[in-house]
Amino acid sequence: MSDRLGFSLTQLRYFVVSAELGNITEAAEQLCASQSTVSSAVMRLERQLGVQLLLRHHARGVTLTPSGRHLLREARALLGQARNLKAQGDALAGDTAGRLDIGFFFSIAPFLLPLVRRMAEKRYAALQLNVHEASEKLVELLQDGRCELAVTYDFLSGGARFHPLADLPVHALLADGDPMGMTGSMALDELAARPFVTLDVPAVLHHFETMFATAGVRMPQVITTTSPETMRGLVAAGSGFALMYQRAAHARTLDGGRVRSVEIAGEVPPSSLGVAMMPDLHLSSRGRAFLEVLSSVVSVSGRVNSTA
Repeated sequence: MSDRLGFSLTQLRYFVVSAELGNITEAAEQLCASQSTVSSAVMRLERQLGVQLLLRHHARGVTLTPSGRHLLREARALLGQARNLKAQGDALAGDTAGRLDIGFFFSIAPFLLPLVRRMAEKRYAALQLNVHEASEKLVELLQDGRCELAVTYDFLSGGARFHPLADLPVHALLADGDPMGMTGSMALDELAARPFVTLDVPAVLHHFETMFATAGVRMPQVITTTSPETMRGLVAAGSGFALMYQRAAHARTLDGGRVRSVEIAGEVPPSSLGVAMMPDLHLSSRGRAFLEVLSSVVSVSGRVNSTA
């Protein structure tokens, strides 16, 4: 059995109006269409359904056949459902009220999301943010329609369309008592003499591998962890260094250690923080409202306090 319907809602509407008025000419006037257009559309509908819907009476209009009377109820119900669907679509497209599913790269969410929620509640009280934190597969959330937008870095956006909000220069994270970098910036080759502590996310690791390779520096020994706070704690304990795209809001780690940021010498390109979305997607009003709030948060904060 084919899934192809073969008829349109317009044909159903022409049939319903013609049946209700009992006259195709009058139906055409009400529908702002020609008599021949309406008549042809109803006849095509009859052929496509395989039943006769109307009896044509010369100079006396039309009447329903038994099959037509039965299908008239179904056609009215289907057109009513279509109108409801259109109304819901209009509401979704033009209203900032309701649920909006957003993806967040997991190391960004703890630092951006609280302020985003607070500002969104003030500006758009009826907007309900449903957040999906992920270390990977953010693009899959977009492709599957589970999220409209994903807050991430440009190098994690995959094949999605990326809207940048801020360019972030890279910094090194060292233990506060580490004598290296006390007097100024450090080059990548100096840092690479010790282990590199980073998140256990293949795309993140690949990004930094590319960064070292582009700079002509051999990739250092790697220590991975699934938690940004564990990464900071390992650095504070002297296990190695980390790279981040912003200075953290505080130097103290959860276990009482301390870290500090050091500038990277040389021309190391920045990365962008922004939102990813599907290439052909037209943002809903809720999506545009969220993007406005997120842009304001990034602009006001002047930095994004998360590690990559």
